[in-house]
Amino acid sequence: MTPSRYRQMGCATTLATALWAALAQATAPATPPSASAPPPRAKLMINVRALPDLDSPIVAVLNPGDAVSVGAEQGEFVRLRTAAGTEGYLKHKYLQDYRPAAPAAPPSPPATLPVEVYRSPYPAEPLVGQPPRAPRSGASPPPTTLLTTGVSSGVQVTVGVGSVISRQGREDLRRDLAREGYGGEVDRLDRAAPGAFLRVGYGLSAPWQAEVALMYLDDLDVHLRSAALTPTTLAQSVADHAPATGFGIAPTLAYRWTTADSALVMRAGGLFALGNETDVRLNGRPLAVDYETHSWLAGLSWETRWSAGIWGGLDLQVMDLNSTTGLLSFTLRWGD
Repeated sequence: MTPSRYRQMGCATTLATALWAALAQATAPATPPSASAPPPRAKLMINVRALPDLDSPIVAVLNPGDAVSVGAEQGEFVRLRTAAGTEGYLKHKYLQDYRPAAPAAPPSPPATLPVEVYRSPYPAEPLVGQPPRAPRSGASPPPTTLLTTGVSSGVQVTVGVGSVISRQGREDLRRDLAREGYGGEVDRLDRAAPGAFLRVGYGLSAPWQAEVALMYLDDLDVHLRSAALTPTTLAQSVADHAPATGFGIAPTLAYRWTTADSALVMRAGGLFALGNETDVRLNGRPLAVDYETHSWLAGLSWETRWSAGIWGGLDLQVMDLNSTTGLLSFTLRWGD
């Protein structure tokens, strides 16, 4: 083969190689640029601290443009490592090419039900729900009472022993007889005598109470001397003027104020006498004066609590048995 022929083949080979290289470079995929961001660098000469605190010791000093690697954030500080391998803390605002983490959203408050506070039936469990609503400023406070009027319950039994006291005197009776044209003298007229009662009460609704009592008023003797009086006229006169005594029934309605250790009771009702046992004598001769009568009755009692549930006190009852008569008694009561 001639030299010229070798030169032609070499040129063709070189040209083919160049074309293949150009074609390969044209069809090869483009290499993407580096996706890694530049490392954070110091903006100015700044101190690196041992702790995230400006008062902590200085462990290193960064010059402007010094690259560092960063770690976790602690507030406005970030943990970093210098090129020399020193670790410390620096405020991230002094680093360029560094974006701090976005602050976390605050947690939403737990949902609550619009209910009032109530206590669980189990003592170990706490209160649940919302606090109770505050009272309105215009709402009036609950009334304050000095005396309680609790509901009476059951049956109450009271026993009283005392003295009958009559308002009418001897001179009053003599004037009454003279006014009627009989004349005469009053030798004896009792103004006091023993008396007693047994009362049974039952609570209706506080503080009212229904009561009924069996009363006994001892006889108040009347002894007269008169020439103008006869047994018939004397009996009628005594029935009109002398106090009726003996047994009687007294239904009453009571109103009671009570405290822990005392009670005050007011009552009103009537007395129905079952007969008159007054000893009436005219010129020394006894006369039978027996009649029925009735009267209003008003009373007031004060009691204090003793031991074993017994109440003791004083009781005054006033009635009109032909003349105003009172019964003052010392009482004992069982039951509340």
